[in-house]
Amino acid sequence: MMALIFGMMSLISFFLATTISIRNPGEMISRMGGVGLLAMILALTGLILGILALQEDDVFPMMPRAGFAVSLISIVLWGCVIYIGIVGITYN
Repeated sequence: MMALIFGMMSLISFFLATTISIRNPGEMISRMGGVGLLAMILALTGLILGILALQEDDVFPMMPRAGFAVSLISIVLWGCVIYIGIVGITYN
């Protein structure tokens, strides 16, 4: 259950940070980097908790699978943002 909560918190913070950055082009506040770092930590924690919960025998597997999936999606999305931030987007 905690894996799903951590994954959802990370995913929600991704969508909020993306919305804020789109609404204010060129005026990014400095706290967004901290938001991204905290969201990545939450997503990694959710991923680890999901893996550990899937290894237990007496757990209903739907919640750990959902937490694992949401955390993995969040890690991929934040990873794309970090990659674009490092490499940049070039228009030809």
